[in-house]
Amino acid sequence: MELGLEIKPIQSTIESDRSKKLKFRPIDLSCKNKIESYTKPWNLGCSDLSFANLFIWGANGKMEYAELDNVLYIKLDFEEVPTYLWAPIPKYGVTVDYREAVYTAIDYMKSIGTEPTLRSVWLPFKEKIEQCCPELFIQPTEMAWDYVYERESLATLRGKKLHGKRNHINKFMSKYPDYQYAVLEDNMIKDCIALYEDWSEQKEEKSIELFDERTSVMLALHHRKALGLNGGCLFVKGKLVAFTVGERIADNMQLIHIEKAKSDIEGAYPMINQQYILHECQDVEYINREEDMGIEGMRKAKRSYQPVKMIEKYMISTRDLSDQEGIWG
Repeated sequence: MELGLEIKPIQSTIESDRSKKLKFRPIDLSCKNKIESYTKPWNLGCSDLSFANLFIWGANGKMEYAELDNVLYIKLDFEEVPTYLWAPIPKYGVTVDYREAVYTAIDYMKSIGTEPTLRSVWLPFKEKIEQCCPELFIQPTEMAWDYVYERESLATLRGKKLHGKRNHINKFMSKYPDYQYAVLEDNMIKDCIALYEDWSEQKEEKSIELFDERTSVMLALHHRKALGLNGGCLFVKGKLVAFTVGERIADNMQLIHIEKAKSDIEGAYPMINQQYILHECQDVEYINREEDMGIEGMRKAKRSYQPVKMIEKYMISTRDLSDQEGIWG
């Protein structure tokens, strides 16, 4: 994809006070249209570019945004993770000096005393950084890559490799023939929260510890209409056993934000996965189920559904960090 970005001759340094002009602000519902005016036209199908993701995961100042000369900057500041920025996001179709934008971000991170790193750098921006800033170091961060599946594959579960998933669903339907699927409505939110609380008490995962997943789930459920999200619920004998929340992230792709199920109901996860896709994702080609964050159980589960492709993300740094451990992508 051609970014339409101006690439100026390579300079050894860029002397500029531009980074001082970056004024970061909280991400709230009032800035949805502004941020989406930068992100949506790229139509990259990347989970990071969903405003809903920015809003639900960026609560309490964990993510902030700034605008400067037709470029959007996103800053992330999570507990136990050094403060970092994403690759600058220029207005689609507007010519900008991308090298200058990259170094504005780098200079800003230097000014606040953090290791200058651009993370979750999507492939088109990574390629442009290679062209305009060849002196920077680039490495893949596979733990942050999005898993993308064919919608038809997840809906039908055809094929030998998905035989186990079909078996789980068949067992569920045999054991709970009176199950019901329903679109998520306001009167179901209380039960969804109770299910999440029960689920989280039994888990000790990095996603909860670092990113306050509970807050994200609450925000997604309570603000789903304003965020453009929809959801589905699975009931057995009138009691909620699973729920999921997602959105249309690109013309041909649905993104799954949240999926939780009762651990003592065998087959609840594959069942809510399939039912949501059958009912709410009828006119898309792909399903994006986000990254695995390096959590082994999550990685195994996401790979077991046979992704058709991955949305690649990279880390850009001013020095070689390939031997650094514990750097989240």
